[in-house]
Amino acid sequence: MQMRVIKLRNRYEQELRRYYYVTPTSYLELLSILEKLIKSRKTMVDGQIKRYNDGTNKINETEGVVGVMQKELEELQPKL
Repeated sequence: MQMRVIKLRNRYEQELRRYYYVTPTSYLELLSILEKLIKSRKTMVDGQIKRYNDGTNKINETEGVVGVMQKELEELQPKL
């Protein structure tokens, strides 16, 4: 990972003609930012999974209710 950071630093220096020092503090700050990003994405994905599961459960419940209502309608059809 450190080699990749150094390569990116060199690219930054070449493209922008500015030097960026990779210090232990800045590296730890980068790791902290990445950790926050991963946590927020995990929270978002977990929320989407929950919504998906809730939706499929509602569809299954509705399917069961419709099946019962359909049987009741078939039983009542001769009377109608």
